Amino acid sequence: MREWAGRVGPSATVVVNRIFESVAVDEQGLNVALAVLRLTRRYSAERVEAACRIALAGHVRSPRYVHLHPILVTGQDQAARLWPQTLPPGGSGSAAVVP
Repeated sequence: MREWAGRVGPSATVVVNRIFESVAVDEQGLNVALAVLRLTRRYSAERVEAACRIALAGHVRSPRYVHLHPILVTGQDQAARLWPQTLPPGGSGSAAVVP
C-alpha cells in the first residue's frame, strides 16, 4: 500500500504513513488508506497528490478521504500551483516546504 502511495507522490506517502501512525493496529488503517488511494481511480494521481499537499498544509494531522474528496470535488487541487511543493523529510512524516 505504501508502494502505491509512493507512485502517487511524496505527499500521498506522508498521508498514508500518518494514517498508519494514527491507529493502534495496522489493520485498522487499511480501509482508511485504501479510500485515499482509490481516489486515483476517479482523479489523476497528480490531482490526488495536490489534494494531499493541500490537506497536509492545513491543521489536520492525519488527512483522510473526508478531507481529500471535497478538495478534489471543488477543484481546489487544480489551483495547487499556488501552493509550495511538499516532501516528507527523513523519517519524521511531516511535510516540509521546498522552495
